[in-house]
Amino acid sequence: LHLDKLGVKLTKLNEDQANYLGIPIDGPYKPDHYRY
Repeated sequence: LHLDKLGVKLTKLNEDQANYLGIPIDGPYKPDHYRY
């Protein structure tokens, strides 16, 4: 999948976003009880 071709630009999670989501900037992003 080529994200550039779709016009998608990925950025790093910033402090405001992390605070809003209630997750640390460097992860982990899923709780320990989450099963893949």
